[in-house]
Amino acid sequence: MSITLGESGIVVGAARTERTMAIEVVREFMDALAHKNFSIINNILSENFLLTISGNFSFTNMQEFIAFSETRYSSLQKFTEIFEASESSTGIAIYLRGTISGAWLDGVTFKGVRFCDRFLVAQGRIFNMQTWSDLAEYRNLK
Repeated sequence: MSITLGESGIVVGAARTERTMAIEVVREFMDALAHKNFSIINNILSENFLLTISGNFSFTNMQEFIAFSETRYSSLQKFTEIFEASESSTGIAIYLRGTISGAWLDGVTFKGVRFCDRFLVAQGRIFNMQTWSDLAEYRNLK
């Protein structure tokens, strides 16, 4: 816990909450994923990890997911706008919203596509991830 003196002279305390720590886990995961750092990724994911994406495709590790993604996109980058945390019955739920930019395999680009990822974090590890996006809407426009 850190204690600082606010501008008004009132002592302000700031503890690292379980929600804050869960957000940090997800931030570290997203950074590692952007750099394809699988040693960090694998340390963050629980043994029973499950990822489900739009279209109800499921994966038990990120290598499977990236291999699948490479059959659809030549590049993809997520831009985070907000993290939100709340309790769930099985851990802390982290919602990550933002936009996606990238290119399809044929080179046609897209940007500003909305996405929402939901992570479930318990004991400092991610055990479930669900992701939704409007990419299918953009794919039909190309």
